[in-house]
Parts: sequence; C-alpha cells; structure tokens
Amino acid sequence: MAGKIRLLLVDDHTLFRQGLAGLLAEDDAFRVVAQAASGREALHLAKQHRPDVVLLDVHMPGEDGVETARRLKAVSAAHVLMLTISDKDEDLLGALEAGADGYLLKNADPEALAQAIHEVMAGHGALSPEIVPQVMRAAGRAQQDVPALSPREQEVLQALARGATTAEVAADLVISENTVKTHVRRALRKLDATNRPEAVARAVALGLISANE
Repeated sequence: MAGKIRLLLVDDHTLFRQGLAGLLAEDDAFRVVAQAASGREALHLAKQHRPDVVLLDVHMPGEDGVETARRLKAVSAAHVLMLTISDKDEDLLGALEAGADGYLLKNADPEALAQAIHEVMAGHGALSPEIVPQVMRAAGRAQQDVPALSPREQEVLQALARGATTAEVAADLVISENTVKTHVRRALRKLDATNRPEAVARAVALGLISANE
C-alpha cells in the first residue's frame, strides 16, 4: 500500500521477530515486507525488497548486527535502526560508527518504537535516552579537541538528548523547524558526526551537554 513505511525485521529469535511483526502490523503507518534471521539473509532481502527502514539486532549468529549495518549502508538506501538488548559500549559506538541511524533498546514501549522508526525515516536519527550515559563512556575514549558549539547548538543537542523531536525542539525554543535543522547540521559538522545520535553522544562525552538533564 502506497505511503506506508516498508520494514525489514532482522533478529535470530523467531518468536520475538514474529511478535514484533504482529505489533507493527497493527499500525497503519507500517508494512513489514520481509523478515531475516541473519545478517547474510538481511542483505539478500534488502536488495530484493528495498525496505525503507531495517530493524536490526546486534547479536546474531555469524555476521553480527554492527557489520551487517555497515554492509547494508554500503549497498542499500535503507535507514538502519538497531533494536537490541545490548547497552554495551562497544556495540553502541560500533553501530553508530557503522552508520546506524538509531539505537533502541528492546524494552522500549510500542509508542517509542513507532516514533523511532518515523524519526530515522525522516533522517533525524533516534537514540534511547537511557543509553546516553553508556554512549558517553564509549565516545569519551576517543581523544579529540573540544569543538566550539554555539549556545543555541548546545540547546538543540540537549533537547535531542532528552528524546525531543524536531517539532518539539522548535516549539520549546520558539524557532522554526528549519532553523532547528540548520543548527543540527552545523553541530554535526563541528562534531564530525554522521547523524544525530552520534552528535549527541559526542557532545555528552565532551561535556558540551548533560546526559541526565
């Protein structure tokens, strides 16, 4: 059906994957076009079905989710949202560096999952708020000069760290959504980040914004 966000689900646990498919089928905004139990199968199905968003577990037999994300981004235009139980530093930062557009824990409620899918689909990225401290620790291992973010760029990133959407940030700061996007683009460039979650993680690690505000 035209207009629906096409999803590819990748998880080696069949019951979880099928349960997730059933949950997403209840939302008229989504259509699950395929399911995969491994990274290799995901790559094949991504080429065949051309999904808009891939929901991808981190730990799977054979090729793990981080490497699968890297390969998916190289051969597909799909957005990649990691959906996992892992909050380990190496998994978080590894996924973001591989090009994942978001990282969501499996304990998220259905509304948070739906919002995260919409956010990554819109190119905004998504990050579970409770894992920001872990991302901070992981990103903090990298030594680099602290970039000079403007006060407004810091305000925008702080709001994103709390899980706010572009529209919510615009309303809170009384600025347009286009202005919010401009501040985000500038912050991405200054932080040498490829997406919003990575920018938030680096800003927290560098002490530019708070992880728990």
